[in-house]
Amino acid sequence: MSLSALGRLSVAPRQKRWSLSRFGDSLGAFAAGACAVHCALLPIALAVLPTLGLGLLASAEVEIFYVAFATALALTSLIQGYRRHRVLRALSLAVPGLLAVWAGVLLPPIHESVVAHAVVMTFGGSLIAVAHLINLKLTHRHSTENCCPH
Repeated sequence: MSLSALGRLSVAPRQKRWSLSRFGDSLGAFAAGACAVHCALLPIALAVLPTLGLGLLASAEVEIFYVAFATALALTSLIQGYRRHRVLRALSLAVPGLLAVWAGVLLPPIHESVVAHAVVMTFGGSLIAVAHLINLKLTHRHSTENCCPH
């Protein structure tokens, strides 16, 4: 290949392999997925954890802390992603997911029913995990396209 032909080849700009936004979405997707699995297995966990001396993990305080952490991580990551790609798809899934997990923690009729709590929390955690994965995909697609000057 001649030097003039090499000059005509377009080279895509290199992507950063690690960024705070990607890390946040990856951590959020993992944490929300783990939350969904945790909530789906909650009825079994309520019986087994105390016998293992891990009853604290099923406490309301730990659950509220985890939901608050998931909310802060999701909103930070997804709003930052929206500012970059300007697509509401991820946020439109995260908001109902966050509302579901907060309802599962704060509303006594849901929180006190083992089955309703497990269903609502699993549903909410799954929505949040999917929102993070969509945000990762949208952010990656946006950064690989040459649609903006940054």
